[in-house]
Amino acid sequence: MKKLLYIYNPTAGRKTAKMNLSDALEVFTRQGYEITVRPTQARGDAAAAVRDLGPEFDRVVCSGGDGTLNETVRGVLELPRERRPVLGYIPAGTTNDFSRTLELPRTLPELAEAAGAGVPRAIDVGLAEGNPFTYVAAFGLFTDVSYSTPQVNKNLLGHFAYVLEGMGKLSNIPSYHMKVTTGDGREMEGDFIYGMVGNTVSVGGLVNLPRDKVRLDDGRFEVILIRRPENGRDWQSILTALTTLELAEGGAVTGFSASEITFACESPVAWTVDGEFGGEQAVTHVENLPQAITIAGGSPENEG
Repeated sequence: MKKLLYIYNPTAGRKTAKMNLSDALEVFTRQGYEITVRPTQARGDAAAAVRDLGPEFDRVVCSGGDGTLNETVRGVLELPRERRPVLGYIPAGTTNDFSRTLELPRTLPELAEAAGAGVPRAIDVGLAEGNPFTYVAAFGLFTDVSYSTPQVNKNLLGHFAYVLEGMGKLSNIPSYHMKVTTGDGREMEGDFIYGMVGNTVSVGGLVNLPRDKVRLDDGRFEVILIRRPENGRDWQSILTALTTLELAEGGAVTGFSASEITFACESPVAWTVDGEFGGEQAVTHVENLPQAITIAGGSPENEG
């Protein structure tokens, strides 16, 4: 019999993973799995469960927010490639950015069907100073909001909690003088209020990239840098660039793709990876791990 390890975060988002536990297990049972269930109790539990138990299972499914997915992927990466199980994901957090990129269905029965029997696809994973990320590593404006906003506010306000919490910082926006270099020889320097390295079409609803420009398995990231605005006209240029996605190099918003990027600043800069605190350092090296994990999505595989 096929074996499935189900890891869920009972406190993520509005606790939907906990509330929908039996419904998900019904789907997996119907799919023919022998199921082992592991609720997370503390940070690191998901990664430890995958690292210790993952190779014994045909599929590992996690349910929670982007942070739970990140932890699960961290555990998968600790295993030799030949022993890494297929990963399924049932989003149950506040924003669930990466589920939009994966084009996962919306209802729980459909999500469980896709997680347990969806077509596997290999995707890239990022590494920012040793911290794995599935969809984004970022610094600057709004990036600390996801891990500094109390969970109760996230639950009550949803995505708007992120925006509202961040709006109070607009009167005193910090900028970081950085030198940015890529593995293929690109160099730039400037004062930036925001920077992201991502493998996603959506970041908190604040940055949305065209789906035809983002490939999850090409060994490259999409990079966006926003320069410090000096006046209202600069702000308008930023908003226009983000709306039209006309990201000219040297402009208010710069965009390009790369497989390896180094950010160097005179003082330490705090980073977030997949919405969680990712460390604080003056030099941050980000690299792409091509097709490092296999994740299930889309329509279930044909039986037989």
